[in-house]
Amino acid sequence: MDESKRDPNWFWTFFIGLIGTVILVLIVVGLQTWFYAYERDELTEKVVLRDYEELSTLVKTQQDNLKTYRWVDPASGIVSIPIQVAMEQVARESGSQ
Repeated sequence: MDESKRDPNWFWTFFIGLIGTVILVLIVVGLQTWFYAYERDELTEKVVLRDYEELSTLVKTQQDNLKTYRWVDPASGIVSIPIQVAMEQVARESGSQ
């Protein structure tokens, strides 16, 4: 029989196709795993570990407001006292009753 007209061996065709499919699946799964790990690291770096200047400034301002005397409304005579002083006054007033 002429070699050029012979059908390919079905076993080797199947085997090479199977190996190619397995390699392709492994490559896709590996790339997906790498992508999701990289995406998670980027999210952590850009969102979670980011120093929010506005938030830090707000927290600092609030802490300062809790620790200082200041006028809230000078026209009405409303003042703010430090939280520690206010707690001591409330405890003193509660103890005297």
